[in-house]
Amino acid sequence: MLTRIQVEGFKSLLNVDVRLGPFTAFVGENGAGKSNLFDALLFLSLLMKHPIPEAAALLRDASGRSMKPSALFTRIGAHREPELRIAVDLLVPSSNEDDYGVRADASITSMRYTLALQVDDERTGQLSITHESLEPLKVTETRAGLGFESAPAFRTSAVTGRRPSPIVSCHDGVVKIHQEGHQGRAREVPLARSSRTVLQSVNGDFPSALAARRELESWTTLSLEPSKMRSPSSYRDPRKIDAFGGGLPAALERMRLERGEVVLAEIANQLAELLPAVRRLRVVDDARTETFTVEVCGTDGAFHPARALSDGTLRFLVLSALAVDGAATGVLCFEEPENGMHPDRIPAMVSLVRDLAVDPSLAVDETNPLRQVLMNTHSPLVYKEVDDEDIVFVELATVVKEGEHGEVTRVGVPAGTWRQRSGQAAVAPSRAKRWRQMTFDSIWAAEE
Repeated sequence: MLTRIQVEGFKSLLNVDVRLGPFTAFVGENGAGKSNLFDALLFLSLLMKHPIPEAAALLRDASGRSMKPSALFTRIGAHREPELRIAVDLLVPSSNEDDYGVRADASITSMRYTLALQVDDERTGQLSITHESLEPLKVTETRAGLGFESAPAFRTSAVTGRRPSPIVSCHDGVVKIHQEGHQGRAREVPLARSSRTVLQSVNGDFPSALAARRELESWTTLSLEPSKMRSPSSYRDPRKIDAFGGGLPAALERMRLERGEVVLAEIANQLAELLPAVRRLRVVDDARTETFTVEVCGTDGAFHPARALSDGTLRFLVLSALAVDGAATGVLCFEEPENGMHPDRIPAMVSLVRDLAVDPSLAVDETNPLRQVLMNTHSPLVYKEVDDEDIVFVELATVVKEGEHGEVTRVGVPAGTWRQRSGQAAVAPSRAKRWRQMTFDSIWAAEE
């Protein structure tokens, strides 16, 4: 879970600092930079699995093409920022498994990860790491600093441990992974020789660093696609829901094997609250084709395969499945979940998305996993369904850099909210009022 993200020099994010709670809705017009915030998080996550050039190539521009690595850096006219820096404050699960399935317990669950990169070769756009560190955050200060409303049971279960020394430090071009207790030996890596993050290489010998790696690599940007949600799952597919909503049948089959048929009934009941025509849910195992398929039973008593369901029904089904899947942890970023949704269904959709997040009024456990939901939207209809406490406005601002004029992303929050009390700038009341007053017809007029 993220409690804060600071980004400098990444795409339109020249200098952005955002406090985060269990659920946050980023609201702004198209092109304001909402997706760039998600891309910054996705980039960190990709760097836990891929070399730097591959991670950069996996990010896409607005047309869907791979980006040149140097295009990740903020540009203002002819000026390009010399460094890209991302820092995140994390709450991580204390217990994890290393790459060999061995349990590794972190000494602390609150930490800050910082990564900075520069362009080495202007011609090829080759990037290199200039800084990488992972610092423990004091437990008492972290608990007291959680700006969003939370119960003592949440704070004491989510923020635990003690560690006075750095986990990963960086000095004079060398990254050092520090020894943890009696486990492992300290390791040093020269930045000049590394094409990967140091955190990507850690394993069970460094449990706290491994906990940060596991948290970062688990982050998912969800952009649900009907064709993916309708597809059956192969026996060989991962048994989890992917970023496009694919893998739903395999994920449901895993949950059914773990918890029994009751989990399908639970999902069907939740779906029925949103779509009264739904009665039952099942997973069909076809041994001949080695596939799993989802089927939904309606009021007609017949089961209908996923390929026959509407886009909206599929979206609700995926969200309902995620809500009961204890394995779906970490940060879930939703790109405009209102797309393809009938306006009358938006209140139910927002409620379901919000309920995916960890409940800060309860302790963190298997029934209340440490799962965070970040959502971006340009729809006033969605905005009207979200509490001011969960809103971050995203807009463009004009800046001057070395005589060059350009637009960068700026964030603000509604006045009087916990984020403002934590130091975030408040937007003018008139801006929030404008979003409240926009209608469905005015949205279409603005898009045209």
